[in-house]
Amino acid sequence: MTSFIILCFLLFLPAYSLDTEKPKENVTNSYEFQSNIDYIYHYATDVHMDHKIWAGPEESHTKRNSDAAFHLYARINLTSVWHSADEKQHLLKLELSEARFVNRTHSHSMIDCLALSTLTRYPSMFMWDQGIVSLSYFNENDNLAAINLKKGIISLFQYKQDNKTEADTLGKCNTEYRIYEDRLVKDKTDCSNVQYSDEYSSAKQAFNYSMDFQSTCVYQFENGTIKSASCSDMAFPRLVIPEVAGFRIMSRLSVDLIDKTDNDKHQVFSSSDAALKSILSITSDQYHPLETEKQNHPCDDYCERYEEFIRDHSKDLARLAVGEPMLNKVLEKASKTIKFTIIEAFVSAQTPASLNAVLKSFDSSKNKGELAEVFLMASAFAPRPSELLLEKVLERLPKFASMDNLIEQSAYLALGAIVNRLFDANKKSAAIEKYTTLLHNTKKKSLVYLSLYNAKVELYESMIVDEIRRCNDTAVCWLALNALSQYNPEKFSKEIIDILRSIYHEQAGRPKTNLQIRQICGQLLLRTDISIGDLINLILSSFDKTNHQLGVYMWRLISSTAEHNELLFRKMKYISAGGLIDMTYDSIAYKGQSDFYRRPFVETFGFGVYYTVSQLMSRLGALRESDFDLHIQQHEKNEKFNLLSFGVSASGLEAYVSDDGKASDTEDENLQAELRISLLNMQLRPVVLFNGVTGLMSAVWSAPSELTSAFKSNVMVHDLSRYIHLHNGFIVHYEAQSAASLDLSGMASISLWNKNSHSVIRISSGLSVHSHVDILNDFVITGINVTINTNAVVDYTTDVDYSEAPISVCMQMSVHPTKVYDHVENFYSLKRTKSLRWSANRARHVLGQDYKFTPKNDAMCRQIHLIK
Repeated sequence: MTSFIILCFLLFLPAYSLDTEKPKENVTNSYEFQSNIDYIYHYATDVHMDHKIWAGPEESHTKRNSDAAFHLYARINLTSVWHSADEKQHLLKLELSEARFVNRTHSHSMIDCLALSTLTRYPSMFMWDQGIVSLSYFNENDNLAAINLKKGIISLFQYKQDNKTEADTLGKCNTEYRIYEDRLVKDKTDCSNVQYSDEYSSAKQAFNYSMDFQSTCVYQFENGTIKSASCSDMAFPRLVIPEVAGFRIMSRLSVDLIDKTDNDKHQVFSSSDAALKSILSITSDQYHPLETEKQNHPCDDYCERYEEFIRDHSKDLARLAVGEPMLNKVLEKASKTIKFTIIEAFVSAQTPASLNAVLKSFDSSKNKGELAEVFLMASAFAPRPSELLLEKVLERLPKFASMDNLIEQSAYLALGAIVNRLFDANKKSAAIEKYTTLLHNTKKKSLVYLSLYNAKVELYESMIVDEIRRCNDTAVCWLALNALSQYNPEKFSKEIIDILRSIYHEQAGRPKTNLQIRQICGQLLLRTDISIGDLINLILSSFDKTNHQLGVYMWRLISSTAEHNELLFRKMKYISAGGLIDMTYDSIAYKGQSDFYRRPFVETFGFGVYYTVSQLMSRLGALRESDFDLHIQQHEKNEKFNLLSFGVSASGLEAYVSDDGKASDTEDENLQAELRISLLNMQLRPVVLFNGVTGLMSAVWSAPSELTSAFKSNVMVHDLSRYIHLHNGFIVHYEAQSAASLDLSGMASISLWNKNSHSVIRISSGLSVHSHVDILNDFVITGINVTINTNAVVDYTTDVDYSEAPISVCMQMSVHPTKVYDHVENFYSLKRTKSLRWSANRARHVLGQDYKFTPKNDAMCRQIHLIK
């Protein structure tokens, strides 16, 4: 780490050591070129890429052999071949010679290779007007890689000094100039070529991705001439998995004046058109923008031989069209276990043939319901769903509904998930209009709000608010509130806040609701930009002894949220310091089993992975709501992304945990419980644990005493492609894909005689991440491939003892020991010269860990398990 800091200090000293100097204000210098003089510069550029893993706040050590780095040197001759009458505007000719390449990865030998001849073969020209480059010109036979590099050199001669915008190889950038006595510093931000507007990304699934980029240029002048100019770029693309794994990309570009030579012999043209025609054989309208252009993967020697073989044998070769009949045969012959994977692959392809083959396979299968679930799950988590996929699910919806209610729920959830990813790309899609019509025509409103939970589109917010305003059906109202929780509460209108406030505080005229609805309304109110008055009322409601369990939950929610929310903390401090509420120990003492707390799971560079546990009990001590949530938070943006959550909702259990059989908190409440699971911020179909007394008895006697799998799936987590444009004209391609294999298992044992229960939820997961950075052009190919594989097993255990009052609840969570396997490979190749590939493997042992909850929970665990 120390050596890296010293290296950065030495390499980027001109760009980053100027903050201590005081810049001159309102100073603009004028710099000019002269005719009949050859300006000879030494050109140097380098790129350094390495793979980094940040474990916690510390950066892990990596071997130098895993880096990819090279230097490129050349000699530049810059000459004015035409100038305006006032000699302020020049058409400059740029010629490169004596190109040398140094590979810093392994061999430090300098290479004068044939591949670099493409860089020096043709000159280039650009129109320069007092520090502004307006047009650039290149020979029509020049290749794209050489043009991009020359654009990088040309951009060094641009220094507008107006603190507005400039266009160069990084695209259109905001610029800020600092002018000193002997130098000029330019910082560039918000560059269009670094915004990746045209690259593919499963953006809504890749919240835990970040890209930091910075660029600074430094100029030094001597007698009105650029003595030296250098630009430095640094880029950090990173993923959280939940470690931070990514790459560091550094590049530098510089020119240094060697000599100025009088040259009266070279020709100065009478017009710019004549110069362009004579030197480049082009006209003035054949100009290029300074932005670098992406280059397709260059064809190496093997590729060229392959294309030649195809040309020579085109008559003998015919590509077999993989159509629907062949895909149908593949599905028919596949075994049950492999068929699920094939369906996931066919859905990912999203071609008419592949989707039709999957849908037709349901009709001839005996386990069509199981295959339909696999199809819908794969559709819901498709990283870039197409309109075709949405239309196919909509067309098939009546048949899904005819199978059973569970498949129908899964279909509506999948539709919402597809719309969530499709809406940003095409808001006026005909398929989305069909989905909207479906929502309005669906009579089972519970299906509508299940689907809208996954859709998370503002287009349907009014539909959700209309249901919450009525709140006549408790179950449907809760689903609508749950869907509303997926929107940003800070953007809620005054009407929505008024509705939530009236429901939570049970204002006169509102229908009576249950604890879960009041709970979620309280959560949403707290997540808004809550006013001091509303916060005071929330705090006062937590002191309400008529339902102390909800009060305890709300106080724990408010205090835990304030620990991680600076604005809410200040509001709490203002209320306490002003004496607006008497927050004495007697009023806020912990007097119930309800709880809410948030703890770190993994904290690392710029990100944190946290888990929250919430538990809401009824007034008589029966379970109403229990939730576990694992999420990623990006500290700078203060945004969260759900990785996994599961929770149990129950009602009507009071008679089974109290000796006198007291009634429920809410009249006419049914005895029921269900399990909810969300994965990557998408809700899966709820699982009904029991419904009614008969269902409860059946659950008690048939509860699995061994772990039984409830959910299995393979899910694409990341699918990213980014082109990182560097100032020197090189373009780095960053790509990352990751997939997770998940198995959610559970077991439970319930004793009505001893009045206790024991349950375990086990999450077994395997994660594979493949990422790479590379530079691909006609004379150098270099990059790094990284593969990371690991698995994790998390046990979430709950023990409940309701034989005596108060009820004791013990929750425990542990992560099993595991290994993380890294495979790092770097490569470089100089066309027709030499190539090298190096790889290494590493296995890292990760110790198991038990995660603590609250002190009160620990005390109840010791009581239940008789630990002193």
